[in-house]
Amino acid sequence: MKQRSLHAVLLLAVLVLLWGCGKAEENGEEAAAGASSAPEKTAAGQETQEAVEKANGTKAPIGEREITDMAGRKVVVPKPGEIEKVFPTDPTAGIFLYTLVPDRLLGWNYELNDTEKSIILEKYHDLPNFGMGDAVNYEAVIAAGPDLALVVGALNDKTADQADKLTESLGTPTVVVSSSLEDAPGAYRFMGELFGVQEDAEALSVYAERTFEDIAAMDVPEDEKVRMYYGNGEDAMETAPAGSGHAQIIDMTGAVNVADLELGDGSRVQISLEQLLSWDPDVIVVNGEPKANVSGRQTAEKILKDPDFASLKAVQNGQVYGTPNAPFSWVDRPPGPNRLIGIRWLSGLIYPDALAFDVDEEVREFFRLFYHVELTGEQLASLYDGTIGQEN
Repeated sequence: MKQRSLHAVLLLAVLVLLWGCGKAEENGEEAAAGASSAPEKTAAGQETQEAVEKANGTKAPIGEREITDMAGRKVVVPKPGEIEKVFPTDPTAGIFLYTLVPDRLLGWNYELNDTEKSIILEKYHDLPNFGMGDAVNYEAVIAAGPDLALVVGALNDKTADQADKLTESLGTPTVVVSSSLEDAPGAYRFMGELFGVQEDAEALSVYAERTFEDIAAMDVPEDEKVRMYYGNGEDAMETAPAGSGHAQIIDMTGAVNVADLELGDGSRVQISLEQLLSWDPDVIVVNGEPKANVSGRQTAEKILKDPDFASLKAVQNGQVYGTPNAPFSWVDRPPGPNRLIGIRWLSGLIYPDALAFDVDEEVREFFRLFYHVELTGEQLASLYDGTIGQEN
């Protein structure tokens, strides 16, 4: 009787043991399942964005990052793939954006004219005009919902302060890029990182660097340097003094800017006809007046026919030239990356025997890389004579 009771106790113990093992295995499987559905963690113990999305079945908030812009400002901006619409605060910023990331250009700062439309791709002709300077329509900008605003200017406290105020006004991060021509390679590399288009930006940077190297390699004796006058406006009596930002390409090509004047508070200086006659330059290059739709070619033709200019050496030798201006002036107005090709054109104009490159080939390459077009022979010729996009 005692033996039978002992057997019953042993059997009960075995059953309890087996039940416990099964339960433990079940709990282990549940724990493993729970672990596999839990968000992954980084080495620092933070849940990764991909893991959060996988676990929750929802998209995580847009990522942000902190960058240092070219003015040394710390700015929190969206990640590259999230920057889809960028507001240019001025025409120079618009050109930078069009040359590198045209599909992210929110709009222009003025209505494009026929000359500009002759080169700029048609799909960008009708982008909104937000205005510039004091005429910017900030309500329209805010309504368009930019992800970023781009300021291009001198790297100083004034530009940085302007960017800070714009950030407050728009509620949009604002980034500063240098307007200095020498900084163009660095500006494109910076924007390549900003927008996540490093390969495209590198191609533009390399072209800019090669341009500077080619011009620096020119060997022009001091006594053979050309004395040049550069004129703005319908009457060409507004000039950019030597050493000013608007006269950069004249200085870079090794020409002597006859306007050795104090710049003052503005970016250009108004002169008189008597002043120009006293300088008597070897070559005159004129930009015309874009606001009045007057091209450099038209202004040059006017000077060559005007008896008031007849005594000038440049007029007598027929060396008065209008700047090519499609889609933007090759020399100035605005002082942006459009000037890179102006350096090559101007050096070829005044020092053709000192060049180690073919101007036509470089113009074609520039327009392919920066303006996204393959120039025809007819377009190239009309670019040089300033007739492209004009009926007369």
